[in-house]
Amino acid sequence: MNRTWKLMEEMRKVLLPVSFARKVEYVGGGAKALIDIPMEHPRFMIKTIRVIPSRETNVEVHVLNSAGPHPEVLYFNNAQYSTGNFMEGIYDMIDLPYEDVDGTSTLHLSLKNLGTDVANFDVEVVGLTTR
Repeated sequence: MNRTWKLMEEMRKVLLPVSFARKVEYVGGGAKALIDIPMEHPRFMIKTIRVIPSRETNVEVHVLNSAGPHPEVLYFNNAQYSTGNFMEGIYDMIDLPYEDVDGTSTLHLSLKNLGTDVANFDVEVVGLTTR
């Protein structure tokens, strides 16, 4: 019984929900913003990504595996293929295993404002920790 209890406790520690939120301000039309969000764990399973613009504009988001000069794009989407409504932004349910390959325990994102006006963006990422 004691061994079973320990195993159950280990499993609870493995699949902990994590949530990251970041506000990105003043991204000009056609400009790209790199976002680095510190994490407690070097890897986790991304379950949802949400990017909400402050004004009606199209946005493009990339999940990158590092902050190096040539990062690999792990995920790509824009509002046209996500919700179909630019004002709602991007909301995608994905199961993407993420591991920060540069060893900084940071979630790396790239956000591009495809519109012509300056806009602010709210970025929300929800997932589960993994081993």
